[in-house]
Amino acid sequence: MDPIETLSNEHGLIRQFLDVLSLAAEKIEDGQHPSEAFFEKGVEFARTFADHYHHFKEEHVLFVQLAQKKQGEIDAQLEALRYEHERGRSLVTGIETAIPGYAERDPIKTGELLENMAAYVSLLRHHIHVEDHVFYPMTKKTLNEQEFEAIAQEFDKQHEKHGHDTFEKCHKMVVDMGSIVTHLT
Repeated sequence: MDPIETLSNEHGLIRQFLDVLSLAAEKIEDGQHPSEAFFEKGVEFARTFADHYHHFKEEHVLFVQLAQKKQGEIDAQLEALRYEHERGRSLVTGIETAIPGYAERDPIKTGELLENMAAYVSLLRHHIHVEDHVFYPMTKKTLNEQEFEAIAQEFDKQHEKHGHDTFEKCHKMVVDMGSIVTHLT
């Protein structure tokens, strides 16, 4: 599969996850309370799929290849994308830290949970948009067939490392989260 298509498909799953998080925030604001397990599953998805699986391929494979090809021309933009990945990691930690207090209905921790979720959702939606509409098209115009093949091979190594069913397992995780939050009463 085309590496850019792979990353775009992964963005689709991450957007689905962000939609589920947004729905959970709406439920909390309406006085309903998704379980602690819902948020723990969300942290697991963000770390397993978005960060270790998807962002790793971008940061350590795609961005490196683009930086080499562009010879410093886009280093600042790539650094901004890496910073956004790091900021996302920090926000996920903020969500994780707030979960125990949220479970005890602590209003301060619930507020922290909501703030971190809102910031994470906003950050990743913008980030994905930039990658999908700026960096991925630039990549298609910049890299040649051999360079794409090298990226595909590195992606295959990541699939082997994480398991070829990682996407499917993580998709199920998001579907399960969606089911949890849509069945709240």
